[in-house]
Amino acid sequence: MIILDGRKLAEKILRNLKKEIKSRHLQLGLAVILVGDNPVSKVFIRQKEKICQKIGISFRLFKFPVKISFRKLKEGIEEIVRDPDNSGIIIQLPLPQKFNTQEILNLIPSEKDIDVLSEKSLGKFYTGTLSILPPVVSGIFHFFKEYKIPIKGKNVVVIGAGKLVGQPLILWLLREKATVSVINEFTKNVSSITKKADIIIS
Repeated sequence: MIILDGRKLAEKILRNLKKEIKSRHLQLGLAVILVGDNPVSKVFIRQKEKICQKIGISFRLFKFPVKISFRKLKEGIEEIVRDPDNSGIIIQLPLPQKFNTQEILNLIPSEKDIDVLSEKSLGKFYTGTLSILPPVVSGIFHFFKEYKIPIKGKNVVVIGAGKLVGQPLILWLLREKATVSVINEFTKNVSSITKKADIIIS
């Protein structure tokens, strides 16, 4: 059995990104939009900020109160989108329940939607016309590439088919010519499926 070190790979990717940003004199800025005061969201935001500082990307956090109206939030996001200093924008999820999450995500244009969550970005990804991969898919792609794990023709089992992870991952695996099986809460004989798998992604 080979132990694959994801943390080590992440550090390598960050070092390479830092070198590329510096060598190409790129001026990149990440804007994160937080609505409300979710403590878990704040933890993820701090992680994003630390990574930006580490590799030379400016970081800006835009906070909106939980009681804000949709109209005011929309106006605020549109102003953030117009700012050329914000080359990438993330809507920190989850949003307060009163908002239609997809409607808010759709306010981010695909060229700044680094999470690939707007309907336009997802449409481009599903049709193969998007220049980037969704973050989780990109991470798995680099993982396979780094450790020279072939997936063409392999039996790959994906556990879960959620909108954020499972669905885009399944599509990407199919494009890479893997044979994909999906396990959800209604799947029967799970053990018989996983026993036949070359790769299991959960």
